[in-house]
Amino acid sequence: MSSEHDAEVLKEAKRLKKEGWKVKADLEGYEKPSSIGKLNRIPDIEATKPGSRRIIEVEGKTEDPEQIRSFKQSARMRPRTKFELKKLKKK
Repeated sequence: MSSEHDAEVLKEAKRLKKEGWKVKADLEGYEKPSSIGKLNRIPDIEATKPGSRRIIEVEGKTEDPEQIRSFKQSARMRPRTKFELKKLKKK
């Protein structure tokens, strides 16, 4: 993971926390998100509020279509769960 990627994940995690979400992030200093799918993929962020859950992946320079598919499928199968794919902003 690039430092640019991690910075974007951190920014998103802090924003969600401010909005009252319980945030797990695949970053040092945060509780790690739950693994998803048969291959135990870890999303960048898992955020929860009573009755709602978000799985968030910040896409870096390389894509992993299978991972994205796994996260989308997991969100569809769980009630009140939404998957979000965030793209790194180009400089």
